Amino acid sequence: MNFSQIGKNTSPLKAIVVTGAIGLMIVIAGTAAFIVEQGRLLDEVEKKQALYLDLIDFRAKLTEFELAKKRGIDIIAEEAPGRKEEPAGVLLFMYDRLAARIQSARLKNFPELHAARQNSPALLAVENLELFRLELESTIERARIETRDAAERLVDVNQYFLFFILFVLLSLGMTAGWLLHFNYRQSLIPLSQLAAQLSLLNRNIPESIHDTAEEMKKELTETDRSREIAQITESIMSFCGDIEEKNRKLDEIHIMDEKTNLYNYRHFKEHLITEVERAKPHSDKVSLAMIDIDHFKLFNDLHGHLAGDKMLAVLADIISSQCRLSDVPSRFGGEEFAILFPKTDSDIAREIADRLRRIISVEPLPHEQGEPDGHLTVSIGIATFPGDADDWVGLIKNADRALYAAKAAGRNAVITYSSMNTPTELQG
Repeated sequence: MNFSQIGKNTSPLKAIVVTGAIGLMIVIAGTAAFIVEQGRLLDEVEKKQALYLDLIDFRAKLTEFELAKKRGIDIIAEEAPGRKEEPAGVLLFMYDRLAARIQSARLKNFPELHAARQNSPALLAVENLELFRLELESTIERARIETRDAAERLVDVNQYFLFFILFVLLSLGMTAGWLLHFNYRQSLIPLSQLAAQLSLLNRNIPESIHDTAEEMKKELTETDRSREIAQITESIMSFCGDIEEKNRKLDEIHIMDEKTNLYNYRHFKEHLITEVERAKPHSDKVSLAMIDIDHFKLFNDLHGHLAGDKMLAVLADIISSQCRLSDVPSRFGGEEFAILFPKTDSDIAREIADRLRRIISVEPLPHEQGEPDGHLTVSIGIATFPGDADDWVGLIKNADRALYAAKAAGRNAVITYSSMNTPTELQG
């Protein structure tokens, strides 16, 4: 039987109550048995002691009769007023009563004495008195020994009962101590550790919630805990998991654009500032592409804003599919998109942007037949840090200037800011 597992699955209070109830039942049963046995032994001691005294009295009568026989005196005993009996008859009557008392007192059988009684005609002859008296002395001695033994058994029973009570109390005390120790080890210590883990939780840092849940999960599997503490720990872990999931969804809401499922301007700006600052010490390049849908106002006027929102979502999916894992595709605002290319020079950014432009121009899109060229197209402007700008603000402005240059060049084109000082570069 695994007592640790039993203790783990049983609440300490329930274990103490059950243990106390079992101990109380044992004490009640032991006390009842003791009372019954003590009463039996007391009755046995009283009967054997009374028999011993009767045998002493009978020996005195026998001695008196023996002396009278030796002197030749005729002794007559008065059994009742006006009635005389022979002393031999009185002795035999007393002996008969003693035989009955012997059986009632559960003494051992004494064959010698009974054999003498069966020869009663010669029993009280002078020559037989000495032998009879010797047998009587033996009977008295045996009655005395059995009386003493019965009294000793009574004392032993009392002592055994005291030892039994002490043993039960000691067992209950040890069990209660073990339960308290087990409760301390399974509940109080883990509860203290759990409180220590929660005290390290920083609600302002999402990673702290995740790390706290993982640490509690690790401790839950590595250490023994009571069922209650395990349930509390699991509830806190579940709570931390819910918070983490809600934080993730809030982060998505906070950084994602609702219509296009691309990153919103706030998240784009944070990444742009971070990447530019990170590139400064290492002379890395950071490119930015600004994308605008050609004639999108006309599309909205013809087909409505709902169709326009659907078109934004379709183009956002195409843009995401052409970006690398390190790129940051975002909705800049209105019908304008932006793609941040960390650690990317102008040539690679232009290559990716031009591939994206071509895919959009040939992709069959809903309601695009109403566009001036029969296809929905985009214009893209690119600027690269540090060649085209000194900071993130300048990078946005110059990418926007390149976008306007692509619009002015006839739309459906990709223009880099660096190429604006060279002969016009048109992609169509």
